[in-house]
Amino acid sequence: MTINANGPRRLLIVLAGLLAAAAAWPAGAAAQTPDPDAYTRLDANAPALAVQATLPATRSALQLEGRRLLAGSLEVYLSTSGAAALFGARRDWLEEGHRLVLRAGGRDFRLTAGSRLVTGDAGETLLRAPVFARGGDLWVPLELLTRVVGPALRQPVRWDPSRLTLGVGRERADVTGLRVEQLASATALHFACATALTYRAESPEQGRLLLKIYGATVDPEQVALDAPQGLVAAVSAEQAGNDALITVRVDPLVTRYRAYAAEDGSEIVLLLEEGQLGALPEPTPRGALTPLPADASPAAPRPITVRTVIIDAGHGGDETGRIGAGGALEKDVNLAVARELKRVLGRQDGLEVVLTRDDDSAVPLARRAEIANQASGDLFVSLHCNGWFSERATGVETYFLSPAKTDRDASVAREENWAAEGEGEDIEFILWDLVQNRFITDSSDLAETVQAALCRALGAENRGVKQAGFRVLVGAYMPAILVEMGFLSNGDEEARLVDPDHQRLLARTIGEAILEYRDRHAGAGRDDADGEGRP
Repeated sequence: MTINANGPRRLLIVLAGLLAAAAAWPAGAAAQTPDPDAYTRLDANAPALAVQATLPATRSALQLEGRRLLAGSLEVYLSTSGAAALFGARRDWLEEGHRLVLRAGGRDFRLTAGSRLVTGDAGETLLRAPVFARGGDLWVPLELLTRVVGPALRQPVRWDPSRLTLGVGRERADVTGLRVEQLASATALHFACATALTYRAESPEQGRLLLKIYGATVDPEQVALDAPQGLVAAVSAEQAGNDALITVRVDPLVTRYRAYAAEDGSEIVLLLEEGQLGALPEPTPRGALTPLPADASPAAPRPITVRTVIIDAGHGGDETGRIGAGGALEKDVNLAVARELKRVLGRQDGLEVVLTRDDDSAVPLARRAEIANQASGDLFVSLHCNGWFSERATGVETYFLSPAKTDRDASVAREENWAAEGEGEDIEFILWDLVQNRFITDSSDLAETVQAALCRALGAENRGVKQAGFRVLVGAYMPAILVEMGFLSNGDEEARLVDPDHQRLLARTIGEAILEYRDRHAGAGRDDADGEGRP
């Protein structure tokens, strides 16, 4: 065996390094041992978190209190009373041993304070974090819902820790099926609906149609076609935020289509007609129109000529609207953007701009629509700022007049309508809703145009085009929309909304969208009653 002469020297260097490390080790460190209770320690001072829970099957929402009770962990806990509300469960409390039985869907889930073990009909499950006793209740980690209760009840549980949102149960589909009917020189697509819905059909490019159904959920598996039938090459569906979006690929022979409601609104029919080769028609937005009496004839279509735009700065006077965390008043932001928008549009020859208020005055909502009608307005745009219980909410959304399809949309409408109490009965809204059905085509188109422009220019979260019963839109005998320009309840968006440069950007973007809408429809006739599109 050969011995390397450098070996002893290297060994001495290693030993010296070990001795130096030992000398640097903190005094008493050798006596330290891992704390076995470190991962079961309750943080009694954990602050409350606002957890927004939704139950898609009933389209209801709950605001629950959550807490990060496990010291040193980001795991969010809910009380069993909150969990019971989500699943319609019953709780049986056993004071001895701080035990509780959660009964839901015919199944039992047994919990014990301080333990990670959950027992029940489905067997035993060991959670990553323990159950805690707090304030006379047991608090459970959300893992219990996502890993144990939800799968056992066959109810999907969707948890977004970044947004603190919780969804329980399957979506209740509004668009539930598709039937294809082949005719002599046409093909009809019958989309089954659970209720009458507002929709819009358009052809963005050759060979493709889009059917957007507002405030609706869709079952993509039931609304699909993979193999060609008649003039249809394929059909697919997806959920686009609050709306159902259906894509139809068509045969090149299709040169005309019609979209209309049938079976008292329980069906939306898309009729594809064969003709000479050519481009598909321009977008033809439609709504669930109320049928005219048999002895009545629809008004003759008139050209969509935009000469007068009504800009409505929401709130004013004693009615401040939303108040931001930093003290910003919605009424002031709305007025600043409205004035700037008037300057933007006022540079256009042949275009008159009328403000419903040009100072800090209170204008009744019904009076605003009256101003618009007296000025012979062609478009009505109401400007507002949003707000929500959670400061995390951000983005822009645009509304047109129609009954709200979600609790959230109805809540926004109630917030904006409160000043109108006593101005009119519900029947007045119903009558004007029928009048607005005449303009639902143009209102939804204008809303889509403004919403898309704002999202592009601001890089903001796209909260979509929605429908709700805003009182300020009731009575406007013209296409009318309401724009929520951002959330004053969000600190960052509040800072932008009060910034004059951002206000000018908002005004310029909305103005350009209005001009785009005007130019696109200049000289065109309004769609006829059956929603027909032509090349």
